[in-house]
Amino acid sequence: MRVGVFLQVCDLQTGRVFSVDEVATAAQRAEALGYDSVWVMDHPILELRGRKVTGHDPFVLLAYVAARTRRVRLGTLVVCTPFRSPGQLARESAALADASGGRFILGLGAGWHEPEFTAFGIPFTGLVSRFEEQADAATRLLRGERVSRDGRYVTLSGAEVLATAPPPPVWIAAKGPRMLRLTARIADGWNLAWGGEDPAWLREPIEGLRRELDAAGRDPEAFTFSAGLAVVPDGKPGQKLVVGGPERVAEVLRAYQGVGIGYSILSFSTEPVVAMNPDYMEETAPVLKLV
Repeated sequence: MRVGVFLQVCDLQTGRVFSVDEVATAAQRAEALGYDSVWVMDHPILELRGRKVTGHDPFVLLAYVAARTRRVRLGTLVVCTPFRSPGQLARESAALADASGGRFILGLGAGWHEPEFTAFGIPFTGLVSRFEEQADAATRLLRGERVSRDGRYVTLSGAEVLATAPPPPVWIAAKGPRMLRLTARIADGWNLAWGGEDPAWLREPIEGLRRELDAAGRDPEAFTFSAGLAVVPDGKPGQKLVVGGPERVAEVLRAYQGVGIGYSILSFSTEPVVAMNPDYMEETAPVLKLV
């Protein structure tokens, strides 16, 4: 199993947004420890528990991380398609694929946090329908197609993205039937997050995705099934966390393999918007030799 690290870009408890340099330094540490990938979120603004936090633009952030690293893969978990036009999304992704030497993975999602849609004047309606049009157009542009479309949300007329590197693999965060169907049709991989020690929460969506892949004539063995897990070695039992040292984490990851997960992304924090304890990344690194 490949194992990546989710890098927090803000801390809800203090309201602090981490600098580009801080995130890049954490990425370098993950690379030195042997993790396969690093991942960042895409939220212009998050309003949670009376605080507002955000993070730097993921494409700019990962472009800087690409220049500071050599081996580790770089991913978005996940880019919200309504925040960019399909053409801009494809252009930025193509540039990052080049800048990273092919290490970039484009994770896409439909969005879920209404306050940021409202703040930036984006309608919080038709999320799946909007995603279907935007993701389809962006992936076709990344493949080098000339795209024309007169849709409800996307209008293109002979649009092209002239890339200087092969397109990045596209993963989609999906759970519902329509999203899983689209994932099977256009994506190279899939992700759900965040889970704890029991992988049972993934069985139903994985079964649904496998059915859709079969219906689309896709080979599941050539498709990436991934999941995000929260790992806190000194966490409290009963929380939605993986608690314990590398041996326990390895045991949990093997259970996730048992339901079909081949790629895990570990968040060393109780929440994706709460700063991780940097020591957890190092304490857990021995798991890389156990799975």
